[in-house]
Amino acid sequence: MDESTLSREMAPLAGHYPTILLGPPWWFHDSVNGMERYFNQVMETAGIYNTAGFNDDTRAFVSIPARHNVWRRVACNWLAGLVTRGLVEEEEGYDMARALAYDLAKVAYKLD
Repeated sequence: MDESTLSREMAPLAGHYPTILLGPPWWFHDSVNGMERYFNQVMETAGIYNTAGFNDDTRAFVSIPARHNVWRRVACNWLAGLVTRGLVEEEEGYDMARALAYDLAKVAYKLD
């Protein structure tokens, strides 16, 4: 699967069927630019709440905090863009940021 398949085929499925959640495709979005492309290509169709947030299966354990920190920063930057353009209210942006950083992964992997 490549980036275009994710946005063209998987995102619409996740947007329609509530049991399908998209995880972060870090194998080709493992960079700031890649994560920005993911948000721009996938979220509009799938929706934030139809994703699993961010998870990581790296074997380089010392990199886990850095990777999650990059995800949180890119997610918040993307959300800030939505707020500044008036597409999302500021309070909703805070809720979405928490969801992308923490809540969605807990729900997706039944860690509640």
